[in-house]
Amino acid sequence: MIDIFNSELLKLLIHPVNKLSKNFVIGLSGGVDSMVLLYLIKRFLDQNKFMKINIFPIIIDHNLRVESSTEAENVKSISEGIGFRTIIKKIEKQKPSGNIQSWARENRRDLLFESCSDLSANLLLAHHLNDQAETLYMRFNKNSGLDGLLGMKTITFWNGIFILRPLLTFSKEEIVRYAQKNNIKFFEDPSNSFLKYERVRVRQKLIQIKRNKWENVSTDLNKFSIICNKLVTKTNLLFENWLEQNVLLDKCGVARVNYKSALTLFKQSDLYCIKFFSKIIQTVGGKKYSPKRKQVYELTRALLKNDFKKRTLGNVCVLYNKDHIFFIREKRHLNYNLDIKVNKKYIFDGRFILISNVPGKLICSEKINYNNIPPNSPFYEFKNLINKTIPCLQTLEGKLVKPHLNIINQKNNSNESIKSNSFGLYLINRVLI
Repeated sequence: MIDIFNSELLKLLIHPVNKLSKNFVIGLSGGVDSMVLLYLIKRFLDQNKFMKINIFPIIIDHNLRVESSTEAENVKSISEGIGFRTIIKKIEKQKPSGNIQSWARENRRDLLFESCSDLSANLLLAHHLNDQAETLYMRFNKNSGLDGLLGMKTITFWNGIFILRPLLTFSKEEIVRYAQKNNIKFFEDPSNSFLKYERVRVRQKLIQIKRNKWENVSTDLNKFSIICNKLVTKTNLLFENWLEQNVLLDKCGVARVNYKSALTLFKQSDLYCIKFFSKIIQTVGGKKYSPKRKQVYELTRALLKNDFKKRTLGNVCVLYNKDHIFFIREKRHLNYNLDIKVNKKYIFDGRFILISNVPGKLICSEKINYNNIPPNSPFYEFKNLINKTIPCLQTLEGKLVKPHLNIINQKNNSNESIKSNSFGLYLINRVLI
């Protein structure tokens, strides 16, 4: 396992996505997966002194169990005992009455991403082959399309952070055997056996399937995910030219689609038309996930009727005007309450990566009559609506700074175009990923 892991980790660390950062945060839960990852990385660094990287284990105390704080301190002691400066972050938000696992996952992710931003780091997670199989099985049961069956990738770009998963090809059994063989101490979260949680039920179901019917179910599901990735990559290449010719995505966070071409595509392949509209709405609306397929299908059918005027979905106002369909962010649900620190990455409205080399606070462009739309733009007639959704920066001295706008393509896994301008907003393009 060690040699294979070292080879996988080395490939990830020297990948071009890590060219700009040598800092890595490890999400350290204290469970067997993350503790084995920690020890494997320690062994790798001891054997590869030429790798000049910095590792920062971050422990998230979910504050859901009485013993969680003590457990977090014990994990921290182990991590620091093998040479890593380790930080505990506690979720202070009040827990909801239901859907605890989803709440914990989202808050854990937010705190890990906050740490990555503070440290200018990428993120190492301990997801493994069995996690992948569980995810795919759940998505099968929910009738996910091809995009939903892609599963997790070894490298993912998410809101300005690269997530690396060096254990994704290893099974849970291999990880547990390594922990036992090397006397690695870890802590079991009792909630991992609570059948009220969907993932726990799926885990037990897959164990039964493996015992009784399908010995290689997890491996085969992972192979299926790889095939889906290849298929989606190839089909996306076929549609890239169509997107370039018929979709205009503007750095202000708005989009325009040629109506006649969309109508033709819908008749030829409503699935891909719906997919593109979903991703456009996610990009313009800034939500974590695309809207439900049924909602987009109903919107698309309405869009392609002659009497269509205006609709909203996923924080996006959808308009028909002059043979084009326009997608513009609604004014509501915008939060300008951000105090900006120097050279720290922020996510504004789920749409833009924000970075500035001057500190200050955000204010709405509309309030100071800043116009971000030039007169020759095809979006100029919507400038008043668009300017209401774009922030300016007010420095600590009271100076107003207009944003430098640009687009970053999430599918390209590239972070190089994000630079510390005076005040930069980088629209995250999710249209073809």
